[in-house]
Amino acid sequence: MTDAELLREEIAELEAQIFRLRGSMGKADNGVKLQRLAIVTRLCNRCKRALANLSARGEAA
Repeated sequence: MTDAELLREEIAELEAQIFRLRGSMGKADNGVKLQRLAIVTRLCNRCKRALANLSARGEAA
């Protein structure tokens, strides 16, 4: 697998985690979930930037 394919796969998994975290948030105190959501969102954004950089260099086929 190329780096671009691996990044796309990782982004898909991170977005699924974000979806599950948002879906499991109730009205109770969700401080830990909010922290985890922020971390996963930042990681997903970093992966998207890395994929964009690969595409800009023409390495993502």
